[in-house]
Amino acid sequence: MTKAKRNASLVEVAALAEVSIQTVSNVINSPHVVKSLTKEKVLKAIDFLDYTPNLSARRLRSKKSSSIAVRLDPNFTEGSNLMGLAPGFIQDEFVYYLVEAANQRGIKVVVYTVGHEESELTILKTFMQSQDVDGIILTSTVENDARLNLLQSWSAPFLTFGRPWGASDMYSTANPWIDIDGHAGIAAATDMFWKKGAKSIGFVGWGNQKPEAGTPRSTGEDRYLGWFERFGALRGNPIVGDKFATFGAESVEGGRRAAHELLDRCKELEAVVCVSDTLALGCFLEFQKLGYHEIEVSGFDNSPISKEFGFSSLDQNLSKVAQGALGILMGDTGNQIKKINYNEEQTAAHLLLAPNLISR
Repeated sequence: MTKAKRNASLVEVAALAEVSIQTVSNVINSPHVVKSLTKEKVLKAIDFLDYTPNLSARRLRSKKSSSIAVRLDPNFTEGSNLMGLAPGFIQDEFVYYLVEAANQRGIKVVVYTVGHEESELTILKTFMQSQDVDGIILTSTVENDARLNLLQSWSAPFLTFGRPWGASDMYSTANPWIDIDGHAGIAAATDMFWKKGAKSIGFVGWGNQKPEAGTPRSTGEDRYLGWFERFGALRGNPIVGDKFATFGAESVEGGRRAAHELLDRCKELEAVVCVSDTLALGCFLEFQKLGYHEIEVSGFDNSPISKEFGFSSLDQNLSKVAQGALGILMGDTGNQIKKINYNEEQTAAHLLLAPNLISR
């Protein structure tokens, strides 16, 4: 049997599925209220008839924009020394996959930027006052992020790509988020080198981001703990002092300096796990320059840099991140962005995804 070739109507979907028109509407707009078997019947009818909801009519009825806002940071940071090679790449790829996932749900993505003289808080207020978007995805979260308090005060649907470090209610349903498990990823990279025979594995992190009392307050500290705890466990004794770890600015030059520092402290150095591809590239280039071709390096982000120079890296699997973000905001199959009561509905408010280790 072939699929229908013309535009089907809601009435036809209901007739084929042998349910009411309201049930079909619920499956499309509020799937969480429909029983699984009924939902399956309706979805099969929608697929067979190739039914496409009238998005314009839906927006008029619901008085919603059916759109979501996300910030796009500049591709390149200012300054010299090839600073910040990977962040722009990650932002671009995430937005690409977000648009792709949103299209499948009939949602538009509104991209915004923040200039040097602008306040992101002002931009977010404008979005909420104008009702131009139904929800917001925040990126580049920082400790005690003021944007969270603002959006909570407006009861606006939102989530953060990245945990809200430093927030006292980080695991509260009031702060929905999706993030990459950097701790697990860095631990996996450490494991990889150990299995290859490396017993002296160094770490290069960001700006002395070393947690106090083992509690991470940032992405960098979380990744550091992944190395610190795993390497200590593999060695059979805790790591004492800074013989194996150093920290620097997010730049290729910072990676070069870190390579020198580790070699000065640890003559038997065999591998280095880095918090980013930028720092990994700096280490890789410096080791090659100094003739230490046997020292292996790993980075984070699986950027074009890591592929070009051939060092291992961790891929954030941004396609899954984009799909997961919409799942948190809309439910598994919903197509409306709304303020979800995570305590009542079967939708998780927090999702931690493991990165994929790409060994080279």
